[in-house]
Amino acid sequence: MNNIHLRPYHPSDLNNIIHIFTEAVHQLGIKHYSPAQLSAWAPSKPDRQRWHDRLESMVVVVAEQGATIVGFIGYDGAGLVDLLFVHPAFTRRGIATMLIQAVERLAFTNGVSQLQTKASMVARPFFESRGFVVIAEETVTIRGENLRRFAMDKIIKPTQ
Repeated sequence: MNNIHLRPYHPSDLNNIIHIFTEAVHQLGIKHYSPAQLSAWAPSKPDRQRWHDRLESMVVVVAEQGATIVGFIGYDGAGLVDLLFVHPAFTRRGIATMLIQAVERLAFTNGVSQLQTKASMVARPFFESRGFVVIAEETVTIRGENLRRFAMDKIIKPTQ
């Protein structure tokens, strides 16, 4: 992972972020969600203004390999990990771990002692491997499709 570095999100990253999100949802979610659910979650024509507003409202850390964005995490500053996606071509390389560790350090430094997330069925095992615990199973309706997810949380400590 020596060639992966983390940096803050810039508005010029928007198209790459949307692309990573869409590819990750459609390629990694296929075993857990139907095509209709995947299309509702990550439509082929994303709302760029909604994405811009969402990303501007949180702390976003981008993972790059060279000049290529390979993943990102979004954190609201108060404990909610709202987004964590890695491009499918770069999964299983520790990038998601680097991103969540960066948020854990940032959160702890800012006095936050607990993180929460709403993990998809795809993301649940990763979050569990990082010490998150399922609090509740939920169903969220997106564009008329019901998707299963998990409310999870984790107490963070300075050694993480």
